[in-house]
Amino acid sequence: MIKIEDLAVTFRTDHGDVHAVKNVSIHVAEGEFYTLLGPSGCGKTTTLRCLAGLERPTAGRILLNGETVFDGARGITVPTHQRDIAMVFQSYAIWPHLTVFENVAFPLREMRPRVQDAEIKDRVARSLELVQLTGYDERPAPFLSGGQQQRLALARAICRESPVVLLDEPLSNLDAKLRAETRLELRSLVKRLGMTAVYVTHDQTEALTMADRVAVMNSGEIVQESPPREIYQKPISRFVASFIGQINFLEGEIKEKGVVDTPAGKLRYVDKDGPEPGTKVTVAIRPENLFPDTKGASQDANLLDGIVEEVIFLGGILECTVKTGSAQLTMQLHPAHGPEPGAGVTLRVQPDDVNILRK
Repeated sequence: MIKIEDLAVTFRTDHGDVHAVKNVSIHVAEGEFYTLLGPSGCGKTTTLRCLAGLERPTAGRILLNGETVFDGARGITVPTHQRDIAMVFQSYAIWPHLTVFENVAFPLREMRPRVQDAEIKDRVARSLELVQLTGYDERPAPFLSGGQQQRLALARAICRESPVVLLDEPLSNLDAKLRAETRLELRSLVKRLGMTAVYVTHDQTEALTMADRVAVMNSGEIVQESPPREIYQKPISRFVASFIGQINFLEGEIKEKGVVDTPAGKLRYVDKDGPEPGTKVTVAIRPENLFPDTKGASQDANLLDGIVEEVIFLGGILECTVKTGSAQLTMQLHPAHGPEPGAGVTLRVQPDDVNILRK
């Protein structure tokens, strides 16, 4: 459905060339919800704008539904209005002088060949019903709440009935509670309509909960592309591991296949074509994968003796800092089962939860 090959974008500045996007290649299947995730300035929005035709790439190739809309080598550039896409902007781009109905109808009135008034009325009504804004037709757009304006922007994208929808951080202006409520609603709606979505965000929770696949970007490049669970559980680099969720890092050295020596002690890990003995590595362990050891626990687990230094109550979890060896590790537990500061504890972590990073 969407294919990007070797996309490059270079901006010229007074201080020299800036390589915003560096040879990015993406293939998004029909009906897939694909997310570009990364910090500000990583190139994710620039990539999306190139896909929309709002930014002209320096090089590369872009195909939408089998049609080439940009090819730097062949000099092909299809303008935005001729690309069969819909887009939801971070600012929503709501027309303040128009009613809800006219905001949604706007792209239909601009389409060629011209859409008949009866069909416009029908399509706008269906779109407003899908986003739960039925009855708001004549309300001035500025009189809507932030969440309602977000849904209005989505309704405008839906009514065009394009197979591809591009979303540029559409939830970033909502408060935390409304954002949590809206993200699953948005994914469900896009899936129900059978649209192919490319979603840009810097919010890891949005990426993990909404995407079928996540591409993590850094400095204009895709550094890892995987399903959300794999991105979280098996990051391939320190950057990805630290950007997605909280994590413990330990510097270590491979002593033998499947065993790494760290400041916290020796840890066994699952060796799948891992580094050779003597290799310096970084060990990554998620806080929720550390547990106080109890009798009868798995005999295969790594055990580390330590002292609880600090316990912080965070509502649904307790965050415990544990000194083990010459290292400090953070452990997350249910509030009902947390130790007290100063208590001795033996930490348990399964070998499969010990990640070896070489980048």
